This record gives sequence, C-alpha cells and structure tokens, in this order.
Amino acid sequence: MYVLFAVIKDEQLIDDLITGWLDIGVTGATVLESTDSLQLISRHIPIFAGFRTLTSGGMPHNKTVFTLIDSQKILDQAVAFLQTLCLGTEKPHQGIYFVIPVIKSGRLGREVTHDQRHKHLEKKMGRTLKPTPEPAHE
Repeated sequence: MYVLFAVIKDEQLIDDLITGWLDIGVTGATVLESTDSLQLISRHIPIFAGFRTLTSGGMPHNKTVFTLIDSQKILDQAVAFLQTLCLGTEKPHQGIYFVIPVIKSGRLGREVTHDQRHKHLEKKMGRTLKPTPEPAHE
C-alpha cells in the first residue's frame, strides 16, 4: 500500500486529474490548497518581493492532492496519468509528486462493503464509474 502525493501548480488540472484517476480506480483522493514557500515569502516579507517574478504568474496557491493506493499496478497508472496530464500543458515546472509506502491504514466509522462505497461514490459524482477490484486489505 502507498500514499501518492502530488503538488500541482495549475489548479485547472485538478478536475481532469481526479476524473482520470477515478477511471483507473483511484477513488479516495483528498485535495488541499497549499502555498509554495517562494510565493509565501514574496508576498509577506518585503525584502523578497522580487521573487514574485519567479513564481507562477502571481498565482498564490497550489493544490496538493494525496491518495491511498493498494496496488503497484494502480500506482503506476496513477503516476503515468499525472505525468501525461502535466506534460500536456507544455509548460515547465507543473509541480512535483512523491510516493511513500504505508505501514498501516484503516477506515474510520461504520463498516461498509466495497460495493456500498462504490455506489456512494457514483451518487456523489453523479455518474457511473467503472467497477474497481476489491482491495486486498479490507
């Protein structure tokens, strides 16, 4: 099991990233707003104001996406999709990603089946999703 983190500078990529990941079976991503350290100091510390020209067009925020992935195959597909999506912008420096092995994880709250989670996700998304294999670690 792995956790995949991606920090994306172009927030317009997020919808395509999440829907693309859903199509390959990544169903539990969390998206956070984040700020690059250069963006932060260029806005709040006057001596570093010149760094504004180095940041991405004055946009103050990135999106940090993370998700737990059960299999190496799905992880490889998720990373490949992320890389293809960012290359498709034809812009440099679209962000970073990294993967960390997970020693232990679990769901919190009332137990539900894999099928119940899948149906809930479809209802939430408002569309039918491809069936995903049941994780080995449930």
